[in-house]
Amino acid sequence: MRFLFLALFAATLSIGLGGWSAAVMLARFEGAGAVDVGPWQANRLAGSPQADPYSKARLARDGNLTLGLAEGIAFRARADSAGLELRRECTYRVAGGLPPARVWTLSAFTPDGATIVPAEGRPPWLVSSDLMRDDANGAEILVSGLAQPGNWLALEGGGPFVLALTIYDTPASTSGGASELAMPGIERLGCSVDG
Repeated sequence: MRFLFLALFAATLSIGLGGWSAAVMLARFEGAGAVDVGPWQANRLAGSPQADPYSKARLARDGNLTLGLAEGIAFRARADSAGLELRRECTYRVAGGLPPARVWTLSAFTPDGATIVPAEGRPPWLVSSDLMRDDANGAEILVSGLAQPGNWLALEGGGPFVLALTIYDTPASTSGGASELAMPGIERLGCSVDG
């Protein structure tokens, strides 16, 4: 009887610790193909047959559809260019260079991956082809829960969020030089509350 109890205890302990360690790795390990460009992070190999096991498990757990290697690359930012966590109570300026691409989108998500849907009929994303541009063809975007002039990505509620910049039909998705790309900076302009 004692042997059966010890065997059951060992099996329960090993399954519990194995599940816990897998959950920690899925939450913290960005993947073998991950690149950082300023505040932006991307995993070029996510969604491809060459993706590491943790990336495949994360995609299966979240149920996300990813872009193939020749389709594009999705960058995510959890912090601004100064390293401060992105907060919905704050206003941010997203401006600067972008890699060559046919089209790109900018959207906001909660940390668990749910799309932040703003009130007042505002779209939850911006598309590059619909933006107002300056004389140098640049497009400055303001990300805020408060109404902003110009290109405005509206937020709703409070707490942390993740910006997603998805670049479609770009050479960056198929080359190894994604870390050398010009990416826009994320500047915090102010907050409605301390954060």
